[in-house]
Amino acid sequence: MSPAVPTRPSARLAQRGIVLLVCLSLGLHWAVIQGIAWTGMLISYAAEGAMIEAVQKTFDGQHGCPLCQTVKEGRESDQNQPRQTGQAMKKLDAVLVTLMALITPAAEEISFVMIRACSVKRSERPETPPPRRGLA
Repeated sequence: MSPAVPTRPSARLAQRGIVLLVCLSLGLHWAVIQGIAWTGMLISYAAEGAMIEAVQKTFDGQHGCPLCQTVKEGRESDQNQPRQTGQAMKKLDAVLVTLMALITPAAEEISFVMIRACSVKRSERPETPPPRRGLA
């Protein structure tokens, strides 16, 4: 098995939990909720009239539902929150290590050993293989 695929259920659960936390920290939950709101609006507007009108009403921004308003307010509150970069950077500095840079020594001339390919010519032909049993 490849090391990228955890075999134990607890490892899978931990991996999925980490992915979920990263998605939440990036604000992807607002996109999911907005998609749910648009789907509900499209279904309700399509029941009232034509599909083209339902799509127009859903995405024109003038006929927003309460869930769309909640998503808008939530996104704005996320953007208005002060970022705690100083404390987060201290935590990152404690975890991250400094990479060492290797400096190659200066050389006046780079020389390579030449390899001469020698091929030996053979005049005799290879022996014919013996006949296989059962195929004759």
